[in-house]
Amino acid sequence: MLPLEISATILDLLAEDDDDDSKSALKACSLVCQAFLPICRKHIFRSIVLSVRYAAPLRVTHAFERLLRERPEIANYIRKLDYTVEDSTNATIQESLKRISRLEILTVRWSSYSRLYFDWSNNPIRPALLRLLHLPTLTHFSLSRCSNFIVSDLIPCVNLKYLHIGPYMTGEAETTFPAAFPERSIQLNEIVADIRAGTVVTKLCTARRPDGQPLIDFGSLSKITMALDKPNDGEASQELFRHCQNLTDVHISCK
Repeated sequence: MLPLEISATILDLLAEDDDDDSKSALKACSLVCQAFLPICRKHIFRSIVLSVRYAAPLRVTHAFERLLRERPEIANYIRKLDYTVEDSTNATIQESLKRISRLEILTVRWSSYSRLYFDWSNNPIRPALLRLLHLPTLTHFSLSRCSNFIVSDLIPCVNLKYLHIGPYMTGEAETTFPAAFPERSIQLNEIVADIRAGTVVTKLCTARRPDGQPLIDFGSLSKITMALDKPNDGEASQELFRHCQNLTDVHISCK
């Protein structure tokens, strides 16, 4: 039998070539021996999508809840979560989200099959989302179809490198500060702003931490992608550019 280190390398290479969304090859390998199980799980459960793109989104969500309830250790393997909020009052999904501790990429959107916006500042699932957002491992955050987004919620996200402000976003005037906050501002590498997200972008540019430092240090920003639709989107882009010093890649579209 091959040493475990070599077997792990082979399984890692298999994961790179396994284009099947079901990860059938890795699942088969996970049944070969107990030692292969954690190596395969690392790839099988790395990315989780809970989305309305599926034919039966609630069934997928319930399966996810049951999985983490029966196998809570699976949460340690999740690095990327794409979550379309269907029911923010669901206590079971809230508990499931709180189990995730090493997330790197988080996408949150509101289901367009219900009302148009998801109220970020006032909803039962907010504590669970904030816990994910404030994980020190998080580097990518995407949020769309959300009203009343509180930009100061980003203060603890000191390791954030990519921020995507999705369409139809509004900002909350009220500011809340965490009890403790990191010593430095967020240093983004890339920001993406879709249509009608101008108010949030403007608030990000002007927001300050309790110590007076900017919430985001845009001096480190190298790439901007913006879609302009309303006059305030254009004004927001001008405000953003005034804070940038090291841009190398800019994409602007008008809709």
